[in-house]
Amino acid sequence: MAVSQFLRGNFIAACFAAASFGLPAAASAAPGPASDSPLQVIGFASIVAGRTFDSPTQADYVGQSTIRGRNCPCYVADWTNGGVYDGDLSLSPESRAGIQFTYTATRDLHFVAQIVTRGSQPKPSVQWAYASYAVDSHWEVQLGRKRIPLYYYSDFQDVGTAYPWIGTPPELYGWEVTNYNGASVRYKNKVAGVNLVTSIFGGAETAHDSPYYALYNPGQTRVRWRDMIGADLEGSRGPLTVRAVYMQANVDTYNATAEIDDSARLRAYGVAANLDFDDWFVLAEATRLTRTYDAYRISGPALTVGAGYRWGNWTPFVNLSRYNENSTDRDWYDPSPYKRASFTLRYDIDGRSSVKVQVDRFLDTARNMGDNAKVVRVSYDLTF
Repeated sequence: MAVSQFLRGNFIAACFAAASFGLPAAASAAPGPASDSPLQVIGFASIVAGRTFDSPTQADYVGQSTIRGRNCPCYVADWTNGGVYDGDLSLSPESRAGIQFTYTATRDLHFVAQIVTRGSQPKPSVQWAYASYAVDSHWEVQLGRKRIPLYYYSDFQDVGTAYPWIGTPPELYGWEVTNYNGASVRYKNKVAGVNLVTSIFGGAETAHDSPYYALYNPGQTRVRWRDMIGADLEGSRGPLTVRAVYMQANVDTYNATAEIDDSARLRAYGVAANLDFDDWFVLAEATRLTRTYDAYRISGPALTVGAGYRWGNWTPFVNLSRYNENSTDRDWYDPSPYKRASFTLRYDIDGRSSVKVQVDRFLDTARNMGDNAKVVRVSYDLTF
């Protein structure tokens, strides 16, 4: 039933319409007269189908809370956008399509906009809408709406062809907001053979009806991240790339129906280290976040590490991820740790498209995050 209900919507049609629209744009990017146009259009799409299997029955489910509207056990693949798999085959949790426009006003001034539509959300969303000005060959200033650069794949986490998984690990890439409206200053240079890129960013973001909180709470939840400020530094040399990031913000959350009205001071630290030797590669990323409320504090690390091997057009990839929590007062908040192991097999059709199959084993340590589940997913990813 979940598949038929989803197909009655317009999302799949939008994916293929976007792909058809994007073909001339892809051609215009090739060398030739068309590439001189000040407006460049690129796009991406991922059609993802999945379901849980071999999970405990509903009668055996002993979780302390259930994900609203779901026949749990179930698996949250996308916390930010409310993408959840259960025992029914579904295309909606992670399928998406996006189009990006870049307009070159002058040699140094560019305008970028990106719109994404998702199977899990009824309306398209503006992910990027910013102006970029290159002061010189090293310094760049950006103003407008961007992704919060908290993780290595933050800027392109919707582009399925850019990474080996079907979706970025939700243990890390799963917050109530992923964008900010503000400004950033970016610097790049090469020092002692190391390619360095660093930036400072700041701004705010408001989600008026957060899909993240809708997974567990009735009514609309408004979340505002204010006074956001952070910095990141990335260095690469040869096969090694290392990135570090720090961010802080004040977070206000309000839901009249669920009687939520609180504020917290958020601190986040992260580091990523990737090794790529052409045939084989290792991807690792970790973060530690702390939310400090008036009555209690939540803190804990999240980690993902994986290794893959490129064998012609085929890439098998294994990954382990873990999310942990600690609470200074369990009466106010009970920690919800979980962990996951996955195997992905990717086949590159060509340089712009791929097919992936992924199997996940999800262990809900606290038994209040949807319970233990096994998940199988298949995706078709393309850029155009």
